[in-house]
Amino acid sequence: MKCSSKNMLRIAGGLVVAGLMVAGQAGAADTSTTGSQLSSKDTSFLKEASMGNQAEITLAQMAQQKAQNPEVKNLAQMIEQDHQQAQQKLQTIAQANGVTLEEKPTFSQRRTQSKLEKLSGADFDQQYAKDMIEDHVSDIKKFQKASEKLENSDLKQYAQETLPTLQKHLETAKSAAKSAGVDEATISSLTKNMPAMGGTGENEESSHGMGGQQRY
Repeated sequence: MKCSSKNMLRIAGGLVVAGLMVAGQAGAADTSTTGSQLSSKDTSFLKEASMGNQAEITLAQMAQQKAQNPEVKNLAQMIEQDHQQAQQKLQTIAQANGVTLEEKPTFSQRRTQSKLEKLSGADFDQQYAKDMIEDHVSDIKKFQKASEKLENSDLKQYAQETLPTLQKHLETAKSAAKSAGVDEATISSLTKNMPAMGGTGENEESSHGMGGQQRY
């Protein structure tokens, strides 16, 4: 059976079109799977840690303006600087993995900011210091867990490297709270669920940190 040259061209053209369609479908499939290269667990931690950094920076800037106690001011300066550096690292990880970070604060974060905005003097100093104690206790538990459970190596390293900074913030916040007039019993109550260093605190949850105000 003979095929005319015109039929041969028609067949060849059909094969080319079919090949392009298959290639296009494969390309679309590749794009859909590589939009984010992180697991859902890693992506959730990344986004929540970013929102936490931004919340800590905002509150620290407020504290530097409103705080009267020198130790509270120093705490706020340290928190702003450290969380800005931490946020820069997170942004690099997010960009490398195709994740868009949210900039809008959560309802809980806005509520905390509003509460502090209404305070002044010693009342502000004490409340800010107590908030930083409570938040960092929760954050340390979450980061200890993340440093062991996360899958992405860069994000896992971020959690591991940030832990000592969070622990330093906690100790400084405790000292600032004492200086601002917070009694020892209150400080102890805020740190009573503090896990041993190196533990994950996997069974401990809080209304702050990643589960609530999502600060880091």
